[in-house]
Amino acid sequence: MIRTKIVVVLGMAIILVACSKQNKEQKAESKVSDASQGELLLHVPSPDWRDQIIYFVMTDRFNDGVAANNDQGQGEYNPYLESHYSGGDIQGIIDKLDYIEGLGATAVWTTPLVTNQWWSDALNYGGYHGYWATDFSSVDPHVGDIDTLKKLSDQLHRKNMYLIQDIVVNHTANLFSYEGGIDGYDPNDTAKNFKLLVNTEGMKPTPIQAPFNLIDRNNPEHVKADIYNWTPSIMDYSDTSQQFTYQLASLADINTQNPVVIDTFKQIYGDWIKNVGVDAFRIDTVRYVEHDFFHHFMHDEDGIHAAAKITGRDDFLAFGEVFDTSKPYNNDAEHKVASYLGNKQKPELNSIISFPLHHELKTVFAQGYPTDHLAYRIQQHMQVYDNPYVVPTFIDNHDMARFLASGDIAGFKQALATIMTIPGIPTIYQGTAQAMIESRQAMFKGGFLAEKDYFDQESELYQFIQSMAKLRTSDKLFTRGNLNIVAANKTGAGVLAYTRRYQGRTALIMFNTSSQDILVSDIKIADRIAKLTPLFGFNQDIRLNSDGKLTTELPGKSIMIAEVTPLNETIANKAASHISIATTPPTSVVTQDLLISGQSSVTNGEILIIKNTRLDTAIKIQTDAKGNWQYKHRVTNLGKEQVSLVAYSPIDKAVSNTLNFTTLVSQPEYVFNFIDGVGDNRGLNGSYSAPLHAQSIGQQDIESVKAEMGGEVLTLTFTMREFTNDWIPANGFDNVAFSLFFDIPDMHGATVLPMLNSQMPDGWNWDLAHVVYGWGNTTFSTEQASEKHQGQKFGVAPRVKTDKNSKTISFTYRLSDFGLSNWIGSKIYVTTWDITGEGAYRELTPEPSKWNFGGGHQDDAKILDFIELSLSDEQK
Repeated sequence: MIRTKIVVVLGMAIILVACSKQNKEQKAESKVSDASQGELLLHVPSPDWRDQIIYFVMTDRFNDGVAANNDQGQGEYNPYLESHYSGGDIQGIIDKLDYIEGLGATAVWTTPLVTNQWWSDALNYGGYHGYWATDFSSVDPHVGDIDTLKKLSDQLHRKNMYLIQDIVVNHTANLFSYEGGIDGYDPNDTAKNFKLLVNTEGMKPTPIQAPFNLIDRNNPEHVKADIYNWTPSIMDYSDTSQQFTYQLASLADINTQNPVVIDTFKQIYGDWIKNVGVDAFRIDTVRYVEHDFFHHFMHDEDGIHAAAKITGRDDFLAFGEVFDTSKPYNNDAEHKVASYLGNKQKPELNSIISFPLHHELKTVFAQGYPTDHLAYRIQQHMQVYDNPYVVPTFIDNHDMARFLASGDIAGFKQALATIMTIPGIPTIYQGTAQAMIESRQAMFKGGFLAEKDYFDQESELYQFIQSMAKLRTSDKLFTRGNLNIVAANKTGAGVLAYTRRYQGRTALIMFNTSSQDILVSDIKIADRIAKLTPLFGFNQDIRLNSDGKLTTELPGKSIMIAEVTPLNETIANKAASHISIATTPPTSVVTQDLLISGQSSVTNGEILIIKNTRLDTAIKIQTDAKGNWQYKHRVTNLGKEQVSLVAYSPIDKAVSNTLNFTTLVSQPEYVFNFIDGVGDNRGLNGSYSAPLHAQSIGQQDIESVKAEMGGEVLTLTFTMREFTNDWIPANGFDNVAFSLFFDIPDMHGATVLPMLNSQMPDGWNWDLAHVVYGWGNTTFSTEQASEKHQGQKFGVAPRVKTDKNSKTISFTYRLSDFGLSNWIGSKIYVTTWDITGEGAYRELTPEPSKWNFGGGHQDDAKILDFIELSLSDEQK
């Protein structure tokens, strides 16, 4: 009886859900019908966000639809400079909707379209990006008008696509500052040293919208209104008070605890939904705003969700930017990010952007870090967030260097395939499908750095993304299924494998992030014998054994997506080949050569010892007449190293148990010490000076370098005159970029230094290059290298270690990563400069400014300090 009631209730629930869905579809069809009669289709029901793919547009750099609005006559338009307006607009987006739709995207997220500060004299930069509002309620003339925006909304909805608006609540523009910065600021007298910034006449110097026009600390009426926090820029990002109330990068911080501010923002952004038909918000700089604000902003009776429901949007998505990253095997960033989801008693946003996952996607697929780092990060993505299926996942965006600035195309495809096959909402940044390297390059001819249009639908990456999008959106296995990690490499690049399961079906997604072929051994995929039916990528007739385990050789940089199809057959009984390692796993760190023994059914034959899954470095050994074998593992590599060994017979695919241990070599085989002059960071001709901001005083000045070698390992440790990490950089240091060029013996390399407007020292040439700064880390060869372009990426980067107390920064290299045999005899030319978070080399101008180097011209060498290292026996 109870069961019957449950079935009846469940059946009624299913009918109600079906009716609700049918009603929504009927309403949508009705609206389309109305629109076909001339009415704009602004309001449609919310989609199931799990099924969406977002295309992110930086409006000014996407497409120029109306040339007449580019130049507003105030000197703010100059497509030759990154700092100025370039010409993209809303009509340009409308004109390219077929391109976006063809890629497989179902929603378009635009950077803020509101009226902005067109130029800041203090920052020597313009608000072309949209994040420096002067009127949150109007459309900036550079990008169009409200009618064109409504047209965009209409055109998207007609294609069953959706409009996502980027909004800002934390700050307005660059409006005021304090003489002397944080040192000149007195929290007990905020009028002291206050300076109202007056920009070039006519360049929209102040907000024109109440109450955000009340910006003057010296005006009693403005002070009483309390719309802004009268503060300097954040200097300590770990200080919660500064985080919530100080200025972010010199932008006027809004007092988001003021009820007037909260109510005003509810009204402003609610109107965008009601008047334009916005379907979702991306919210900028969320971590700099108090939690209470988002609870009220989203959930008050007159909040954003209420405004959305008036228009028929019952599942309005609001995903926040909370930029933070976790160290390997640590999830503090995930919990910090997830805190802005609130809780059942006090909800806040209903989604956030996957920044911790993004960081690991780059380090694993572009820099060759252990795939187990990403496996852990994906698990945290699934476990920490309330609903990981609606968390936007991404690889590139407008605020950081692109993947291809440090990684290769093969690794990029793997990263893209990952976000297309894990829970979340895949987000594709403009230019990704055209293999762009510069973060803010325009996609239209004549825009910033664009000598042609970049809307090629036949390009390699466009076709790849299109195929992956079709796979994802055509099968709910990838949008609904659960996820289970089945294999990952703790020691470096190699295998990453996970399954998706949904309604009795299973898919296996597997990558080899190494450039070399690897051995995938004994991975548990299913409970019984099965075959892998290819869906995408690596395609071979592969079967699981009777225990549902997989052993196979996987090509370098490969992708395999396959459905696991159970087989109704048994494996005939026969004497199976076997190999085993008999050595007991060491219980402590190994510091001496280790003798390993085992047994094999292969007698008087050859088997392979595979270290860390790599087949290219396999050691061939012989078994005796009884199948016994021995192998001595040499312990030579400097520092700690995780080792994973298996014995393998390629003929019959037999593989042994795994022997895991850690080695340690404390004493280097070679040590070199180099001293560089303090205060000599003046450029090649001695006339340069560093940028003028407070964190750029000696950060590019090298004092000394220690080079240590052991086995295949080389570690370079730099002692700097000053060390900072105020911007919370992923690599642990900021305000300096190192460019290192290795001249390897018996190789004939290049002399031109890419991006630096300079050459190697006389008689030197480089074969391997390494560029590293706070948010980027890449190595490249001379292949395809030129004065303006770095060479072919290796897809692996040195490990970075920092110590702020000793002001040291260390890089660790391995010979096998670059196909080299010895470091001895190498010469290394090291230079310093600085690179922005977006990946651009900072400008060089006759006079230094807050962010530019001084003492030269844009075509002069971008080298502030330099040192020449020679790793020869005579100089150790």
